[in-house]
Amino acid sequence: MTKKIVYILILFTGVQLSAQNYKFRKVSKEELSEKVYAKDSTASAAYLYIKRKSYYRFVDNEGLTLVTEIHKRIKFYSKEGFDYATETVNLYGSTGAEEKVSGIKGYTYSLEGGDIVETKLGKDGIFKTKKSKSSNEVKFTMPNVKEGSVVEYTYKITSPYVQSIDEFVFQDAIPIKKIEASMRILEYFKFRQRQKGFLALVPKVESSRDASLDLNVTTTSFDLEDVPALKKENFVSDIRNYRSGIKFEIVSLEIPGSTYKSYSKTWDDVVKTIYKSESFGGELDKSSYFKDDLAVALEGIAGEEQKARKVLEFTKQKVKWNKYRGYGTDEGTKKAYKEGLGNSADINLMLVAMLKQANIIAHPVLVSTRDHGIPMFPTLEGYNYVIAAAKIGGEYQLLDATNSYSTLNVLPTRSLNWFGRMVSENGTSEIMDLMPKKKSKDMIMMNVSLNEDGSIEAKVRQQYTDNNAYMFRNIYNKGTEESFLEEMEKDHGDIEISDYALKNNDDLSKPIIQEYSVYKEDAIETISNKLYFSPMLHLCTTESPFKSEKREYPVDYGYPWEDNYMISIKVPEGYQVESAPESVVYALPDNIGTFRYLVSAKGGVINLRASLSSEAAIVPAEYYDYLKEFYRQIVEKEQEKIVLSKV
Repeated sequence: MTKKIVYILILFTGVQLSAQNYKFRKVSKEELSEKVYAKDSTASAAYLYIKRKSYYRFVDNEGLTLVTEIHKRIKFYSKEGFDYATETVNLYGSTGAEEKVSGIKGYTYSLEGGDIVETKLGKDGIFKTKKSKSSNEVKFTMPNVKEGSVVEYTYKITSPYVQSIDEFVFQDAIPIKKIEASMRILEYFKFRQRQKGFLALVPKVESSRDASLDLNVTTTSFDLEDVPALKKENFVSDIRNYRSGIKFEIVSLEIPGSTYKSYSKTWDDVVKTIYKSESFGGELDKSSYFKDDLAVALEGIAGEEQKARKVLEFTKQKVKWNKYRGYGTDEGTKKAYKEGLGNSADINLMLVAMLKQANIIAHPVLVSTRDHGIPMFPTLEGYNYVIAAAKIGGEYQLLDATNSYSTLNVLPTRSLNWFGRMVSENGTSEIMDLMPKKKSKDMIMMNVSLNEDGSIEAKVRQQYTDNNAYMFRNIYNKGTEESFLEEMEKDHGDIEISDYALKNNDDLSKPIIQEYSVYKEDAIETISNKLYFSPMLHLCTTESPFKSEKREYPVDYGYPWEDNYMISIKVPEGYQVESAPESVVYALPDNIGTFRYLVSAKGGVINLRASLSSEAAIVPAEYYDYLKEFYRQIVEKEQEKIVLSKV
């Protein structure tokens, strides 16, 4: 045997030995010994392997079913990744036509004394929960997970909804070493597919014969390696909206000479189907259960806007949200009203009915919440929520009674997801922009005294409007005032707050106003008898929220906003202003955002007038480089010092 042949055999053997074994329960010591993920040392966990296989089968007494097999293997590098030890399977369907999960098997592997120790997932670790009338959840958490562990599990989903194929997901918040995925579609199904995300996905398409069904099939498969983590960044609605994936849509079933059935729908088709449902359209004209109570509540109230506000508050008081979402009622609006508890449709369809009873033109608006994503195809699953629209002064305003602190055109953040569909009588619909147009403001007025020991004392008055006020009320009211102030002190560099007073917390028609005193040690730097400090003091922006070199998805603030600062600083006796930052105005292209920073000194008082605003709720990704530079300049400017010297 020649040296060349021996070398080739050794090389081939080495490749075989180092090849990854992805068969179930074939976890290796090499995988368990791995300390960091080679392609991303910051990863707290990584998918070593994901396999998904979807295909059709004929089941006796059930007919044609869609089957999806899942196999995942996950490595944990640190405790921060332990959330990935829990798998959640969402199942759709009502009694008699439910999706089912079966064959759940799982093992946790760890190295102990050089030996592989496995822990089996027990049946007592698998939980099934009914989330609503039309949805269930199966959840399991892998046992005995430690840093360095590898978990592996498989399961199978069987669905009677042959036309509804869940999205093939090819990216997550942790990296993926290898993905194998395939979709096998019968020859009689006409289908189309749509890609999303930023990965280059190149499918392999093959035709073959399915022996069990005796039909030709088209298999579309994907084989990806070293998929980077989809890193979460600031101001993203839901990062899952931007992950790479494929969505298949079954357009029709066509059996030559026998059957034709269209599954393809327009959004008008979808809306009409929803409207005809008793749990949606059937609830809009029911009023007998609340009619008398509402009449009493509206006594003496005139004007469309005041009536709408009263109806909204009345609905909130009568029915609390059970945290379940849906565009269809669970038990019906009448029962929800009687029991004081209901899902989002129970509450907001009731709200529409009450507005109509108050002689206000009102319609339901179908919404896909932020964490539900943006629907790619017209399907009944495209929407998962409903709010109300009321015509006031000739214009529609949006309302949602599931949150105690929402008001006219100030919705819970979950609803601020691009566009919804307003549904009119007979199931006709039109697109409704969900994003706020009015700027929410944060206005701070602060009078500051500088002390010789380097500390400061200040009186602060701060005002929040619209969505900013909504956010404030939700944060403030979920805990105690003491815990709220402690967090506020920490966020501003360990300031001390006293004499705190809050106004309009319960009056949603007015802005939030908070007033308080501030004391902060070591707020001023003293060098050679000179005082150095930023005129923004503890309100100074110290770092940019935009650090990535590039960004492929938009910056989503949720709503347009404006922050204003009016700060007056009394110059200590015996000192004068030696130098101060120059006044500037920075602007983003196309009037997207503006920063103004105006400093003046007169009569022993330094005045700062600063503002930062965004005219857009969503800034497209193509503006990211401008936005990044914009914030770099803001950080630099706000950290510039005023210098006071002895007279």
